[in-house]
Amino acid sequence: MDADEDPSTGLLAPYAPPFHFSQVVMLTNEKQSAVLLLGLSDNPLIGHDSYWLDAQMHAPSGSGMSVLDLIFYFLFPPSHDCMDNALQNYTDATMTPSSEDAPPVMRVTYVCPHAQTLLGFYSAQVSSGITFAQTNSGPRAYGVIRDFYLAPMEQADISGITFFSFEAQREGQIGRAAPAHYNLPESLQGSRSDFFWAIGAPSPFPFVADSARNTSLLHVAFATAAAASNNKADFARLLHGIRLK
Repeated sequence: MDADEDPSTGLLAPYAPPFHFSQVVMLTNEKQSAVLLLGLSDNPLIGHDSYWLDAQMHAPSGSGMSVLDLIFYFLFPPSHDCMDNALQNYTDATMTPSSEDAPPVMRVTYVCPHAQTLLGFYSAQVSSGITFAQTNSGPRAYGVIRDFYLAPMEQADISGITFFSFEAQREGQIGRAAPAHYNLPESLQGSRSDFFWAIGAPSPFPFVADSARNTSLLHVAFATAAAASNNKADFARLLHGIRLK
């Protein structure tokens, strides 16, 4: 795999899920059309439990800490140019009712172009653009997320690490034009893009504050669209290869 510069949330940081990353490494495998992210963050999960985490991660996109939010904000956010253009349009937007019973909302949605690269392909698979909105509770920015199937949460204890894993599979197959447009193998046509996110920590998982332990969280994210491959098994093998010192 080749190391790539990780995408920064930049302007999206105030609206992203409440994980503050201290280290992030993104790796791309062009041959297998896969992307892997490894990161360390602080622990905003203290005081909660696995049932709460499960509910949060399966909430709709834009809710604050769903798996789709993690993928959008931290793995495949829009380009900086797209966000700059959206914010420029946002300053010219006007307050309009979002529904008959809802208060006025100032909102602008910008359709983002995607680079003709592997990262651009997955970014297009995740979202078509970004919406900036001004509401009574303050400003928001969230992705125009595609339709996904969210699998049940899974827990695994591997080499002293407890992982909570989540899978988001894109509904709908990859079309004929996508591989050529993004310079990817034609064999991806007809397959589905699949996204995984695991949150781990040395067992027992630190839902309770403990001054004697390091409460940093390990994040492992994986995007793949390999045809005729068991994506879930591939992700499990990645988790089994991780060791903490």
